[in-house]
Amino acid sequence: MDIAGLQQRLQTTLGKQFTVGSLLGQGGFAVVFRARDEVLRRDLAIKVLDVQGAPSPTLSERFVREAQTIARLEHPNIVPIYQVDADPQDGLLYIVMRCVDGPSLRQLVATHGRLSVGDAARVARQVADALHYAHSEGVVHRDVKPDNILLDHRGHVFVTDFGIAKAAQAASAAQLTTEGMIIGTPQYMSPEQAAGETVDGRSDIYSLGIVLYQMLSGHPPFDGQSSASILAKQLTATAVPIRDLRSDVPREFSFVLDRMLAKDPAARYQTAAEVSQALVAALPTAARNTLQVKSSWFARTLRWVVGLGMAGCLIAAAFAAGGLAVFWYVVSRPAAVLVIAPVPDSLTRALTDRRAIARGDTVELAFAPGGYEDSILLVVSRYRVAVVSPHRVRGYGRDSVAYSFDLDLKEGLNTRFLLTVGGGRDTVYPELPLRGTWELAGHVQSLLPADSVRGPGFSVGTQSGPPIQIRRRP
Repeated sequence: MDIAGLQQRLQTTLGKQFTVGSLLGQGGFAVVFRARDEVLRRDLAIKVLDVQGAPSPTLSERFVREAQTIARLEHPNIVPIYQVDADPQDGLLYIVMRCVDGPSLRQLVATHGRLSVGDAARVARQVADALHYAHSEGVVHRDVKPDNILLDHRGHVFVTDFGIAKAAQAASAAQLTTEGMIIGTPQYMSPEQAAGETVDGRSDIYSLGIVLYQMLSGHPPFDGQSSASILAKQLTATAVPIRDLRSDVPREFSFVLDRMLAKDPAARYQTAAEVSQALVAALPTAARNTLQVKSSWFARTLRWVVGLGMAGCLIAAAFAAGGLAVFWYVVSRPAAVLVIAPVPDSLTRALTDRRAIARGDTVELAFAPGGYEDSILLVVSRYRVAVVSPHRVRGYGRDSVAYSFDLDLKEGLNTRFLLTVGGGRDTVYPELPLRGTWELAGHVQSLLPADSVRGPGFSVGTQSGPPIQIRRRP
C-alpha cells in the first residue's frame, strides 16, 4: 500500500480544517493517521479505508450509513467518533475519532507477559460495560480483541472499532473472505462467527472471554498454523482450565471465565451487563476504573521528558520546595482544548453550526480537558453556556448558570465539575484531573458565579483571582 500517496489523498479530501500527520497503525482493512484539528487545536485519529475501484458506487454510501450508526455511541469506555464521511470520487472512506495516547491491550500484554488478576478483571469489566451499552443500541462489535482495547495515560480503558467490520464489509464486498480483515480475527472469533452464522451480543461475550483468558495466561486459548486450524478449535476444542495455568485465579473468577467461553451461546451469559456484574461479584476490585499496573510505556515517557538521571531529583526538589506543580505539569496532560477570547472565526462558525451558540454571539471560553473526557467541550459565550459532545448539545442561558467543583478521592485525586441550573445540576466532567481543574478554574471563575458550597469543604488557590471552592462528595 502506498502510505505516502494515501496520506496526500486524505489531506486533499479533508481540506484546511485538519492537518494529516504520522501513521499510527495499519492492518486489516484500514490505515490510521494522527491528525491535527486546526479549529479546536487538538490531535485526532483518522481511520481511512481505500476502496478506489470498488465495483459499486453504493458501497461507500453503505459504509457511511453503518459507520454513522456506530458514531452515535457515547459511553465513557468507547472511543468517541466525531465525523464519518466519504469521498466517492477518490474512493476514500474515513472516520475521525479521538486519539488515545496510550498502549493497546496487546502492547500491554506483550510488555508484561500477563496481567494481575485484578487488572485483568478491571479491563474486562470496563469492556463489558461498553459492550452492554453498544448492544442496547443495537450495535455488535464483531471484532473484540486486544488491538481494539486501548488505555490512556491514567489507566482508563477504551474500546474502539465498534462494528467497523460490518461497515467495512458494506464498503468492500470483494474483501468479505479476506482472512482476518472483515469477518473478524480467528483467535478471538466465537464458534457461531467462525461457522458463518448470524451473530448477536453473545458473540462479543465469547470474544471478551478469549481476551480475558489471554490477559491472565499471556496467550489466547486457541492458536494454530492457519486460520482454518484456529477456527476448527474455536468450534470444537476446550480451553485449558485457567487455574491449571495460574493458581492465583480465584475459583469463582474461573467459573465466570468458563461461562463466557461456552461454545453454545445459550450457555453463556446472555448480556454483557451480566458479565460485568459477575466479574465484580467474583472479584470486587473489578469495580475500579483504573489499572494498577506500572507499565513501562509510562516510565519511558517520564524518562524521555525529564531525563533518567534527573527524574528523581526533579520530583524530590519539587515536593521539597512546595513546587508540586512542577511534577504535576511533567506527568499530567494539558487541556485538549483551551481557547479564550478572541477565538478564531472558524471555531465560532463550527459552534454556530452545532447550535451551541446563536448567530452573532461571542465565545469567551472553549475548554476540554486532557484525558478520556476530552470529547466534551464546555463553551461559555456572552449569552449562553453549552456542553458540546460529539452528537448532542446541552445549552443554558448564561445568567441562569453557576458552577462548582466536587472532590473525589475514590480513584485518585480528581474533581467533578458541575453546572447548577435552576434547581438541578448538570455534571459536565465526572472525573476532571487536578491539572484540568486548575486550568478550567483559572478562567471559569471570571465568567460564571460560583455555586454556594454546602457542607465541609476547602479552597484551592489558582493561577489568578480568588481561591476556588471545592467540597468533598457526600
